[in-house]
Amino acid sequence: MSPKFHISRPLLSLSSEPSLHHLSLINLSFSHSHSHYSTSNSPSHTSHYLSQFLPLAHSPFKPLNTITARERRLVVLGLSTAIKIDQGFALKAFSLRFCPFLLVKIMKLLDTRHAAFAFFKLAFGDNSEETVRLSCVAAHVLAAQGLHLLAQDVVSWLIARVGAGRADKIVEFMWRNHAMYESDFSVLNTLLRGFLNLGMSLEALEVLRKMRDVGVRPGLSSLTILMRLLLRLGDYGSVWKVFKDMIHRGPRPSNITFNVMLYGFCIQQKVAIAESLLHLMHKFMCSPDVFTFNILINACCVRGGTSVAFDWLHLMVRSGCEPSLATLNTLMHALCREGNVGKAQKLFDEIQDMGIVPNAVMYNTLMDGYFKAREVGQARLLYEKMRTKGVSPDCVTFNILVGGHYKYGRKDDWNTLLTDLIVSGLFPDSSLCDIAVSVLCWTGRLDDAMALLQEMLEKGLTLSVVAFNSVIGAYSRAGLEDKAFEAYRIMVLGGFTPSSSTCNSLLMSLCRKGCLQEARILLYWMLEKGFPINKVAYTVLLDGYFKMNDLDGAQFLWKEMKERGIYPDAVAFTALIDGLSKAEASAIVGG
Repeated sequence: MSPKFHISRPLLSLSSEPSLHHLSLINLSFSHSHSHYSTSNSPSHTSHYLSQFLPLAHSPFKPLNTITARERRLVVLGLSTAIKIDQGFALKAFSLRFCPFLLVKIMKLLDTRHAAFAFFKLAFGDNSEETVRLSCVAAHVLAAQGLHLLAQDVVSWLIARVGAGRADKIVEFMWRNHAMYESDFSVLNTLLRGFLNLGMSLEALEVLRKMRDVGVRPGLSSLTILMRLLLRLGDYGSVWKVFKDMIHRGPRPSNITFNVMLYGFCIQQKVAIAESLLHLMHKFMCSPDVFTFNILINACCVRGGTSVAFDWLHLMVRSGCEPSLATLNTLMHALCREGNVGKAQKLFDEIQDMGIVPNAVMYNTLMDGYFKAREVGQARLLYEKMRTKGVSPDCVTFNILVGGHYKYGRKDDWNTLLTDLIVSGLFPDSSLCDIAVSVLCWTGRLDDAMALLQEMLEKGLTLSVVAFNSVIGAYSRAGLEDKAFEAYRIMVLGGFTPSSSTCNSLLMSLCRKGCLQEARILLYWMLEKGFPINKVAYTVLLDGYFKMNDLDGAQFLWKEMKERGIYPDAVAFTALIDGLSKAEASAIVGG
């Protein structure tokens, strides 16, 4: 049974002199159901429990080097269930020797793909040639039994463990005698997905070449993933070669293929190519859909071309494609970023006149716009309207309200608001974990927030990237960049994808310390990895250069922003004017 999370709706006590440390905010308790077999999350206890099921010939068991605490818990629960249903004989036999057939049997006994893959990582043990060969047999057996995604997980793990230098050995082992278990297409598709999962484009292209050589037609989804990887890496020559190959030899590009290409070129600031692709779609029996238009509208907004984005919106409507809430929210966000909160409010009202019901994301966007325009009263009125309309707030709403009052409101109002929000009971249960972490951050209890976050991860509770962003942002604001990056490391290990807010907070922590070179390196690394970098990240770095009186660095970055098609907004221009003004004043004083 999954763990239950209880939040006692808070015990708040405010002294006559409001103080963050006097807030008794949240009482958390966790309860678990235990089977006859203990499922303690103590690393030493769990390691001892799991090691008895692993082959004795393998190296000493080191769970923390291979799987996360959550994965460890999933495996323990799964194995305990297997023993309860009298499948312990398979575990006993496997503990005596590494047998791929027994390994697959045990993996199938576990409830989820996640748990099955975690057990494989534990069982793998070492990188010896024999272990790798037997693991390849296990991948064959999984594919033969229709567990293709799990087979791809196994192959990806093998490639990652042995390294790129020995990747050809994996290909050799998988191709040799594969006909005993699966078809040419099945094994080559598994290898192709394995390399794609690891971002190894050259090896993936080589597998694709082999597929063509043996007369196997690659899957459309695999080719689409390959295109996305090549675009992220900037390998445009290979992109067009694969695209041409699809046209002449199949499979024909689909709407999803075109959308991936449009998105890839837009991310690389090649919007003109993306626009040309949209007009080319009809030649391949494809029609631009809501995702196609959303990609281009977002790209125009990022470049500062809000008016062009509205032109695309009008074309979208004329084409018979109905805008989604994401479409409209993107435009509202762009208007707010430009300081045009009045136009954003007008669009918000027009949306409702059209019979479209705004969701929490749209309310959050406009509310954030009002706060940044320092119109705190309007933001509060919008929140009250949100409640009246029955739209459930989420953790983002919570952070916008608390953060906005913290920056632009009075301290008394901030304390009162924080109290009201926690005791209101308006937030859905799905957001309570995120909010619990956020509350601790806003009240200055950063280490408690980090500890709670880690405990929630170990207990397998539902969290989102918002909780991690709260901790990372709080540590960054406090100048504790080491702890911010440690929270980021835990976030990635937990399988969470960084958002633009994550990236901005990490950059801010480095800039505040004056580590501009490190911040720039981080920015380029994030761009290379395809993380969602926006103009805010550049604005943070730009402000950092001005604060260090590095005008050359600031001007170089300003030029780079324009070259990348990231056009500065009102905030960036304010940072530029402020920085140049201070520099001029310093020069006058110095002269």
